[in-house]
Amino acid sequence: MTNVKFTLKQARKYKGLTQEEMAKVLKMAKRTYIDYEQYKIPLRIDKAYLFAECVGFSIDDIIFFDPRLHFKCS
Repeated sequence: MTNVKFTLKQARKYKGLTQEEMAKVLKMAKRTYIDYEQYKIPLRIDKAYLFAECVGFSIDDIIFFDPRLHFKCS
């Protein structure tokens, strides 16, 4: 069985929300949310849980950051 993962954009669109609406739910500026959605910065864990709750997916089923764009712990 394949474990499908959803990007932030896919999950948001599945829920039928705009970027502006999601930013309001997460209590942040639209520009900040867009940066998260474009994986320019990783989403904070508290915001990630709120996002998952809002879109109705398990936090394990959402891709919250692109490891190719961020430093890895060693």
